Amino acid sequence: MVPRFYHSTVDQINTVNTMSIDLDAVARAISATREGLAASGFAIDCAADDRRLSFAVRALDNACEECLVPKPVFESILARELGDAGIAFEALHISYPVEAGDELE
Repeated sequence: MVPRFYHSTVDQINTVNTMSIDLDAVARAISATREGLAASGFAIDCAADDRRLSFAVRALDNACEECLVPKPVFESILARELGDAGIAFEALHISYPVEAGDELE
């Protein structure tokens, strides 16, 4: 199965069809988080494979490394936004541009 990808920047959304999760609905559900990330110099990408969602936070040129909350907090925020929007999923995976101990380049 080919996953559907969602690429988010402040003004552009590209989607490819998927059968399980409506990524347009996901984009609407996480719009507040996406706007907050953009204000801090980050973008977020999302891919869906069956009932699993993967989110990748990307650092832009003006990224504020200290502005990212810990992954468990971010996961909780996304899960709440998705749940409030009625989006059902089995699992969330989140990747950050840097992991603990690394620095933004």
